[in-house]
Amino acid sequence: MADELKIWALREGDEAEPVEGVTGVNLENTLEETLVQRPEMLENGLHLVGRQMPTESGPLDLLGVDAGGRLVVFELKREKLTREAVTQCIDYASALSSKTPEELGELVAEHSGTGGIDEIDDFEEWYQGRFAENEPSDLLPPRLALVGVGVDERAERMARFLSGEGVDISVVTFYGFEHGGQTLLARQVEVERDSTPQPGRGTGQSAAEKRLALQARLAEKGLTDLFEDIASTLRGVLPESSQKSGSWGINYGLPSGGGRRRFCHLWVAEVGARVEWFSTPENYGEDALDSLGAEAERCGWLPMKGGYCLEIADIERWREVRDSLKEFVTTALAAWKPAPQDGNFRDLVWTYIRQVPRGRVVTYGQIAEAVNSPQAAQAVGSSMAALPDETDVPWHRVVTAEGQLGAPQSLDEQRERLRDEGVIVHHDDRVDLDKHQWSG
Repeated sequence: MADELKIWALREGDEAEPVEGVTGVNLENTLEETLVQRPEMLENGLHLVGRQMPTESGPLDLLGVDAGGRLVVFELKREKLTREAVTQCIDYASALSSKTPEELGELVAEHSGTGGIDEIDDFEEWYQGRFAENEPSDLLPPRLALVGVGVDERAERMARFLSGEGVDISVVTFYGFEHGGQTLLARQVEVERDSTPQPGRGTGQSAAEKRLALQARLAEKGLTDLFEDIASTLRGVLPESSQKSGSWGINYGLPSGGGRRRFCHLWVAEVGARVEWFSTPENYGEDALDSLGAEAERCGWLPMKGGYCLEIADIERWREVRDSLKEFVTTALAAWKPAPQDGNFRDLVWTYIRQVPRGRVVTYGQIAEAVNSPQAAQAVGSSMAALPDETDVPWHRVVTAEGQLGAPQSLDEQRERLRDEGVIVHHDDRVDLDKHQWSG
């Protein structure tokens, strides 16, 4: 456990006078009110959306939405944090995790506007206005934050253990001091949140969190201006592309086969930035790929697995290759041919799946019935496997007749997406169809 915070007032002549700590009722009565008025004292970019909000587990002290659009459960103690506070915070977070984004929005809208919290009539509208790149499901799973006037050894040990096991938890303590007739508050982070993805798990990051992570990584490496200049150039020559930001770069996708396939990536490299172009046969054809490969090498691109790459170490190198990058990307774009869709059956399958709402699932057989091919459940599976890398088809909402997960795209991602939407996925990767199956 960190040593208790102490403050000294420096006087003339190098004299140091200890500042008296505040104990008892004064700090207890002011801490919560102060944090509601100044949420940045908890963390930058925080929006508080609830105070003493009723849940199945009792009134939740503070509920916030962080800078990445993630829900944050604050368990606030006006005294030292104990292991009971850790348990209580987990209880609140688990209660909120069992709700759908829509139910969370209704809860916030119903109980906002009191205790110094701004009123939010339409939470979904409020959320999209601040996090346009996010989906409502990015609110979950909630982060956990313990806030108190100090923390005991057991509570800190539990929080560190949970953090080490991948739970997004932090512990913040405040200490009060009297000086010059004023009460001073000092903030200390005892357990810092660790959002590093664990092996075998998804990142759990929303689109806004990935964007913030990318910005932080670029700032740390001093690449912000270089990266933005390259990204702006790519946007200029690829005006119809989708641009999906991740924590390490941007993926540029083009229309193909009813969805989108990756055309190129812009990554943060070991040194500088790296642009990767993908030579996908379905989108070019063998003859075109031969000439595009020769053109790439002429423009200074290097062969890589599945395509070519251009290393840009610094701004000087970027000035040298900017025109050749634009020339090659323009040539590759002109040769792009969207992969053909496999007949009317695939279109019907994908169209039906697009109608499945959040928090619901359908089976392969159910889809086959819906597209008037009741014996074609296996063909539905083939249509699912043929989806492009980027698609608006919610493939994760399709399960077997027994409710078993097993999407060809990614089992781990399917499990995470369904749970984010409020679908209960049991330990054997089965969904309760009686509860979650969509009737169509």
